[in-house]
Amino acid sequence: THGSNVRKQWYQRRVREFQTFQHYFKRINLSVMKYTSGRDSADFIRLNSSGDESYNCHKAAHSKRKRTYKPVEYGGPFLAPFFPNPDAPWKTKIYSPDIIGLHNEIEDFARWMRPTKEEMMLRGCVVERVKRIVHQQWPTARVEIFGSFKTGLYLPTSDIDIVIFGEWTQPPLRTLERRLVESHIADPTTVKVLDKASVPIIKLTDSLTKIKLDISFNTNNCIKSADKISELLRQYPCLDKLVLVLKQFLLQRHLNEVFVGGLGSYCLTLMVVAKLQSCPRRRRGRMEEENLGVLLIEFFEFYGIRFNYNNTGIRIADGGSFFNKSENSDMRGSMLCIEDPFQPGNDIARASYSMFIVKEAFKLAYTWLKRAVIAPSKPSEQVFPLTDRLVLLCV
Repeated sequence: THGSNVRKQWYQRRVREFQTFQHYFKRINLSVMKYTSGRDSADFIRLNSSGDESYNCHKAAHSKRKRTYKPVEYGGPFLAPFFPNPDAPWKTKIYSPDIIGLHNEIEDFARWMRPTKEEMMLRGCVVERVKRIVHQQWPTARVEIFGSFKTGLYLPTSDIDIVIFGEWTQPPLRTLERRLVESHIADPTTVKVLDKASVPIIKLTDSLTKIKLDISFNTNNCIKSADKISELLRQYPCLDKLVLVLKQFLLQRHLNEVFVGGLGSYCLTLMVVAKLQSCPRRRRGRMEEENLGVLLIEFFEFYGIRFNYNNTGIRIADGGSFFNKSENSDMRGSMLCIEDPFQPGNDIARASYSMFIVKEAFKLAYTWLKRAVIAPSKPSEQVFPLTDRLVLLCV
């Protein structure tokens, strides 16, 4: 009898929570109908009801990411009150609380985060506006895109990387900054000129769409790097899904900006590739059948616990390998060392001076996921999906 009363109280509490969710989503639906402007630069979907604006920004332009949230009668009446889940909008079903469930959820997360046609058109318009200003100032200059926008591995909040090729003795950073502000393309309060960086860039936010841009000059390897990533994406079908989850993981912890010592998208992608290259299953030609949950946990274990950052460097050229950093004295100054695929001996990860924090985040994520994929004994232990817990862990 006591057990029945406890179970009844538990169910009533879940019903009240679900009624709160219904009120929350009525507000969300009304605000989405009123929303007409471009996507904001908010980090991600908020966890509380005060985050309606950020939620709307993530759900722009009636895109395919718009979901109809309904209480799902799936898995019995005791699980139905968990739906809809405001913390995981990609969640369309209950995932089994094991490694198979994690694999399925990564698939859904990647599908949700992939750019829509509207997003690509919006970003293309921003690039064209910048091109017009550049060609007005320097008619013979060439403007190219690279990075995650070119490869398709970008989050809704990701920057657009632009490189301008021309004949200058010094990059005309200040001149372009002034022209972008005068033309009302750049929001003046967001413009930063990093002229002392190893690769001088202009960081700004588009005043119309609030999309962030990084503009550099005459960096020849960046186009080759984007082409290399596109080639690797074709070679490893699971690469894009893993990278999207890991990019969101770093974004939630503010560890994704290189100019403040974080781990950039390019280096992160090469780290994933290096792990896939070293995987014995790859040599047996089974990578297409691999469980994404297993690969994600193995990545966190490898770079959070097992990898020797003090002595080992990463090389992806010629099928991939690891090398001793003592072979090149120029590569011993940074914790993370990744050899440039196009310039052997050049460490492209040397600016990630906060890598020790990234390593600890990877280690903690591995510890949690290893415990979480073991099937819980109670339904209440699987309230939120695994990927949602992963991207919010330690925030």
